[in-house]
Amino acid sequence: MIERSLKLSQILGESRSSFLFGARGVGKTFLANQWLAGKEQAFTVNLLEPEHYERYLRDPGLLSADIEGALKGQHLAVLIDEIQKLPALLDVVHHLYEKHRKKIQFLLTGSSARKLKRQGANLLAGRALSLRLFPLDSSEYSGPLETILRLGTLPGIILDNSEPERSLRAYVHTYLREEIQLEALVRKVDTFARFLEIAGQYHGKIINASNIAKPIGTTPNTVLEYFRILEDTLLGFSIPGWHESTVKQLRTAPKFFLFDNGVANALRGELRIELSERTSRYGELFETYVIQEMIRKNEYEQLDFKFSYWQTSVGQEVDILLSRGLGAPVAAIEIKSAKAPDAADLKSLAVFSREYPKCKKYCFCRTPHAYRIEEIDVEVLPWREGIQMISSL
Repeated sequence: MIERSLKLSQILGESRSSFLFGARGVGKTFLANQWLAGKEQAFTVNLLEPEHYERYLRDPGLLSADIEGALKGQHLAVLIDEIQKLPALLDVVHHLYEKHRKKIQFLLTGSSARKLKRQGANLLAGRALSLRLFPLDSSEYSGPLETILRLGTLPGIILDNSEPERSLRAYVHTYLREEIQLEALVRKVDTFARFLEIAGQYHGKIINASNIAKPIGTTPNTVLEYFRILEDTLLGFSIPGWHESTVKQLRTAPKFFLFDNGVANALRGELRIELSERTSRYGELFETYVIQEMIRKNEYEQLDFKFSYWQTSVGQEVDILLSRGLGAPVAAIEIKSAKAPDAADLKSLAVFSREYPKCKKYCFCRTPHAYRIEEIDVEVLPWREGIQMISSL
């Protein structure tokens, strides 16, 4: 059994309540049930089950009676799965939390924060932590890199699955389309379905809403709203361009990333295409995976980094800048799938350094051993070591 990087028992202790957000299929329910198994008294509501959903849809107040009926000792752990399906239950949860502050501990999971935000749902006035769960990270799953780049790391796809390609296609068709339609997040489902195919092509790329809008027959504003839907349902994230530079004509439109490479490949129809190390496709998938890993580590360890990229109008680019607050970047990172990049491969870091000479510069790549390129003052690290290193910045 895989031990997840997010340690619920350590974070929540015996009294803290929390939201646990994450895209469908990342293992929220499994992790939540592990947490629940260590409790003397437990009460569970799964809103994906029609019986639970219909019962509390008719009368949300029944939840209060059910939970108080289960409270027979000094402590009750309550798990409510997919809370965004019935946001009205949060008022009940808030009331019970205040009434039984030291006796009831809530864990509320959800695959979409959008519906909660849109309906102005009661988010417990900051009394509950907000945690995020991702697909398996490199410390949880260390399978072949080529497999990870092609199939991603969703637990149900990558572990004990004899037909991972078929499962990924089902995930894309069933969840990305039907689930979003069920949540009534888009009006024109056919247009959104065409958008999803193109969104796969924009994985790790700068968003150009006008270019996407034309072939799917909609407006640039609608395209941007569709990207926001993917972010709000935790299926993707964007990284802005660095904008506080004195270098003129920097690109500042955001780059978009899907949360899992396997999902991206399924949307592109590229699951059966073999990967070759010396191709641009391999390099792009490696880059997006390392960025996903850094995002996950930043969230799990609460490092508080802001991520951005740096690109000039003539194409000089640094993949990731890490910064805190409004200050200058603390690290500039290039990601290369090569095993021994040299100064010629990292010219953009040298150009960037002219503006920020004090910023630390790194290259994360597939080298087996760390080394330094003195002429451009860059530390070259094995990618796993590099990801661990950002904790110390």
